[in-house]
Amino acid sequence: MIVRKTTPAESQRVNEVFAIAFEQPMENGPADPKNEHIHHWAAFEEETTRIMSALTVSNHMVHFDGHCCKLGGIGGVSTLPEYRRKGGIRGCFNKVLPYLYENGYDFSYLYPFSTGYYRKFGYESCVQKYHVTLDLALLNPPKMQGSYHLSETPHTMSDAICAIDRIWESRYNMMVMHSDNYYDRYSKANPAATQEFTYVYFDPQRQPKAYVTFRKADEPDGRNIICSNFYFLDKEGFAGLLNLLKSLSSDHRFVKFTLPAETAMQYLLPEWSMGAAQWNILPAGMVRVISVKQVLEKAKYLGSGVIHLGIQDAQIPENNAVFTVTFSDGQASSVVTSQNSPDVLMDISTFSALICGVCNFGDAAQWFNGLQVIHPDACFDRVFYHKKLMIVDSF
Repeated sequence: MIVRKTTPAESQRVNEVFAIAFEQPMENGPADPKNEHIHHWAAFEEETTRIMSALTVSNHMVHFDGHCCKLGGIGGVSTLPEYRRKGGIRGCFNKVLPYLYENGYDFSYLYPFSTGYYRKFGYESCVQKYHVTLDLALLNPPKMQGSYHLSETPHTMSDAICAIDRIWESRYNMMVMHSDNYYDRYSKANPAATQEFTYVYFDPQRQPKAYVTFRKADEPDGRNIICSNFYFLDKEGFAGLLNLLKSLSSDHRFVKFTLPAETAMQYLLPEWSMGAAQWNILPAGMVRVISVKQVLEKAKYLGSGVIHLGIQDAQIPENNAVFTVTFSDGQASSVVTSQNSPDVLMDISTFSALICGVCNFGDAAQWFNGLQVIHPDACFDRVFYHKKLMIVDSF
């Protein structure tokens, strides 16, 4: 088996493998030779040079503890049926992960078909979301004095949407930082033709506070509003969106959207009993740290201290070390590999989840399988603690 980056001339075959593996049209395939921000890796059968398996890496910048970090989004993971369980994808990851390290990536992220499978490559469950379903007939939001504006050519709301996104993104670890050209879709919006509607809510001072993008869907439980974007900067923005959606209640039964899985979010709703609201927690992907040293240098700490972290990584040898972190006033002043006795041993998947902020260290020590506490009095709770997490982009 040979594993390497594919060439632009092999893009069509990458898409064919994807189409065969997932029984989908080729136009849904991941390969685009004109997109310089995406590259593809494949495992080739040595005898025939036929592609057995392939995956795609897309480049993104994401928020992490107040820093801008480089992330490799993994997608298009596919294997032809006759080559499954022959190590093609494993071979790709064994090449891709060191490549990401050598090229300065901080993180990688993917949406798994199996958490157990990708945990073998150092990934661990990360973001969770609330999937919210509201009965519009029972919705009674507080009245707002602001106004709504539909984004449509030539009355585009792209600047207001961008302003909201910039603030919303900065609040959550793992949120992708969108470039300016991402907002071209709103400047060219044609809702009458596409039947996709984006509304921006402005407060009485004409400041953009929230926006929602939705389309109608005829589903088994009714004619519903399905939101692909639902972002707000404060409780006024949230209430503003609910007022807009309430105005559509005569033609629709439910509205459905996602929120960050923060308990306090539930208090935004004035009524959640009697079937007015349903909240379901959904997993939203797995994270992997690519460079332990880089991430520890960028992480935000609580107060000051010194800790010795023993990390075990089967794919990236440079991460197999004891990292001694000295931090002061919430920032790392020194991150070095050392011969010190580790305060804790943890595999790379556990470290990846904890440094991103999935939970407090006390909960991790009680429930996680991938760590061993050696010095219980170490300052773990100043290094690993719960942080706000969210992701909306797919890879």
